Amino acid sequence: MKQYFTRVLFATSFLVLVVSCTNKKESYGDGSHVYVIADSDTWSVLEDTLKTVFEHTIRTPQPEKTISLSHVPTEKFGEFAMRKNLMIVGTLDSDEEISKKVSGMLSADVKAKVKDGSAYVFPKNNPWAANQNLLVLAGNSHDELGQKLLGNRDYLYNYFYKRLISGTRERMFSRLEQKELSEELMEKYGWSIRIQHDYTVNTERSDLNFYMLRRSLPGRERWLFVHWVDNADPAIINEEWLIDTRDRFTQEFYKGDLVNRNPIVLRFDDVNFSNRPALMAEGLWENETEMAGGPFKSYSFFDAPSGRIYLIDCAVYFPGGAKIPFLLQLDIMAGTFKTINDVKNKSEDDS
Repeated sequence: MKQYFTRVLFATSFLVLVVSCTNKKESYGDGSHVYVIADSDTWSVLEDTLKTVFEHTIRTPQPEKTISLSHVPTEKFGEFAMRKNLMIVGTLDSDEEISKKVSGMLSADVKAKVKDGSAYVFPKNNPWAANQNLLVLAGNSHDELGQKLLGNRDYLYNYFYKRLISGTRERMFSRLEQKELSEELMEKYGWSIRIQHDYTVNTERSDLNFYMLRRSLPGRERWLFVHWVDNADPAIINEEWLIDTRDRFTQEFYKGDLVNRNPIVLRFDDVNFSNRPALMAEGLWENETEMAGGPFKSYSFFDAPSGRIYLIDCAVYFPGGAKIPFLLQLDIMAGTFKTINDVKNKSEDDS
């Protein structure tokens, strides 16, 4: 363990990690998993707070986490130093080993910032391996550090979540992306999305302004549909319209799927989607006839240049395994949405 910690230094107001070689090996591990190096006392006190901040649970209907944490005891740090996501947590008032190491790595200037409460988090990319993410958390005490974690939970969560999305997107479109199909959508309908290599066109109904892509394997499926309303009034977009419209199409094209409207599992939010204000819904779809169900996520928004309302929906069926990775991939595909006017504006900006 010491051979790793002796390579770590804090300098001025930011964290600098010095490694003995410039050609680092690739980090490994699931991008949704974070390994926390902390003393047993620190972990015992801050475990619940750390999990509250970093572990967001989604019902699929089984509870699944977008990011999960695992504690790494001090003596096992060397076994995990090449993992993709790491977190080191220590406090200045502790005599335990990791906290003492963290305190010893702080320069006088940085330690002063920690003591006066103006600094507590120090991110660093690629400390011991390529494509590795490290977050060092330092505070005066467990209580103070816990309060800072809860007060900045969005930033902290997004540190790892954004990297998870970025890595997933890169893998998704690294080979055999269906660019010709995307171009065909733009030519025919005035919009497009990026499409992974393994999706097929399941339903295309131009008379209903409805287009659905699907990927099916034994025991698992994922699908995405786009519906648009021409010459639309944006005032019709609300929670009831979104769910009613989704149900109307899924009843016809998804063998009778319906949204579970229980407010315990159905959530709405106003979000930014593809640089547009949108209404987002996420929850569970169910099919009593097929005895099936799973998670879904929908976005509805008005596109002023075209005068259209769009509804983009993603859903997963995978009773035998984790559904969040598939839902994240669908969400990334949906987020690549663009219209012909978007392409035109980008061309003008680039010229």
